Amino acid sequence: MRAFIEGLILAFVSALAIWGAIQVPSPTPGETWAGVVPMGAALALLVISIWLTIGGLKVGANAASSASNNKGTIHVVLLFVISIIYQQSLRWFGYVLPTAIVAPVLLYSFGVRSWVGLALSIIVCPLAFHLIFFKLLGVFPPVGEVFDLLGKLQG
Repeated sequence: MRAFIEGLILAFVSALAIWGAIQVPSPTPGETWAGVVPMGAALALLVISIWLTIGGLKVGANAASSASNNKGTIHVVLLFVISIIYQQSLRWFGYVLPTAIVAPVLLYSFGVRSWVGLALSIIVCPLAFHLIFFKLLGVFPPVGEVFDLLGKLQG
C-alpha cells in the first residue's frame, strides 16, 4: 500500500515537473528548445511513478523492496525540490552562479565526498555545461533578472 501512495505522490510531482518544463519559453528559429532536458526528466519521473503505482497494487510485495523504494522516493523528491530551486534561480541569477552552487550540492548528495572534487565542480560543471548547451547545441544562456555573473565575466 505504501508503494502505491508513493507512486501517486510521485505522479503528482511529475505533473508539476511537466508543467514546469512547459513553462520554458519556445526557442527562436534555428535553436534547440531549452526545455528538452527538463521535459525528458519529467516524463521519466512519470513513467517511474506509474511503475511504482502498479507495483504497489500487486499483493505480497516484500518488506525489503519497500524499504529500498522509500529511500529512492526521498532522493527523487529531494532532487525535484533542488531542480525547482535551480530553475527559479536561473531566472534570477543567470546560468553561471546557480550552476556553480548546485553542482557540488548534487554531487555531494549522490555520494561524492572528495572536497577537491567538489571544489573543482564549481568551475568544471558550469564550463562543461556551457560548452555542451550553449556552444554545441546553440541554446542561448539565460540572462539573470537580478544579477548575471556571465554578463559580468564577458564584460
